[in-house]
Amino acid sequence: MRASFLAVAASAVVVLVSTFAQTKLPLHPDELARYEAITSYCQKADPASASDYAAVLATFTKGHSLGEIAGDRNSGKYHAAMTEANITLSNASTDTVIKGCTEFLADK
Repeated sequence: MRASFLAVAASAVVVLVSTFAQTKLPLHPDELARYEAITSYCQKADPASASDYAAVLATFTKGHSLGEIAGDRNSGKYHAAMTEANITLSNASTDTVIKGCTEFLADK
């Protein structure tokens, strides 16, 4: 009896994980702005890895339509977050930028 319960529980976990993996999470304008600001900034700071940064952004926006992304880019939240991110990034030291960009790629 115990073995069959464990088998059912394990099967339920597999189903839940696969369902969650296929669920598209909403794209928030402020998160999109931050990802795009970081990606752009890191591509300039580390041009040798520009394609890697673009890949991180592509993964982040995967499953979202161009219309959805364009709508987010036109929102006030997007513009406010982009301004804030650009100010923060422009005030960072070179060492902080290099470390941050490296961690950004590692977290992909």
